[in-house]
Amino acid sequence: MNEPDQHPDLELWKDQQLLKKLHRLKLQFWDIFSRVAESISDEELGEICLKHKSKKLSRGNDLLGMPYQVLDIIRNFDPESGLNIRVLNWFGNGLFLIILAGEKNYRTISSFLYENNFYFGTTESPWDYPGLILENQKIKSRNPEIIEAGSLNVWIKEIEVGGNNHEISTKIAKEIQLIVNYLSTI
Repeated sequence: MNEPDQHPDLELWKDQQLLKKLHRLKLQFWDIFSRVAESISDEELGEICLKHKSKKLSRGNDLLGMPYQVLDIIRNFDPESGLNIRVLNWFGNGLFLIILAGEKNYRTISSFLYENNFYFGTTESPWDYPGLILENQKIKSRNPEIIEAGSLNVWIKEIEVGGNNHEISTKIAKEIQLIVNYLSTI
């Protein structure tokens, strides 16, 4: 918390070029997430999970002081049978693909996720992104025995990005399509 006698950084506050650059970057990633969402059909999601709620984009300005954007796909957060594919763009920290799975789905997909370089989250909450990402509270295990009965379990993988908007959206969409294709076979 700021002390009353501290001075705000007024130079930064008035740096329109920097603020416009950040705004453009946010818009670019929003466009990327929109393209990815459009690339996945609701019919495919219906084959995976009858209770899916389609796709949702959201954003926030303060995850440990940094803006973030989220693309959720499937959106079934039931602790027993839930399943969600989440893409998290956490500015300053990276782009992450996150799978949330209820107890019934966890064992079905754990080997597949392990083989595709996901790490199992060991945080107390599946929503603890600072723990998963900054504190590295995750393990590389095919069948971790530490699953929480009756709660969502989390798998996470960083997606390295580079190139233009089209190349980035294509890379993310391919990662998601691989998961969707696998889930449609089980």
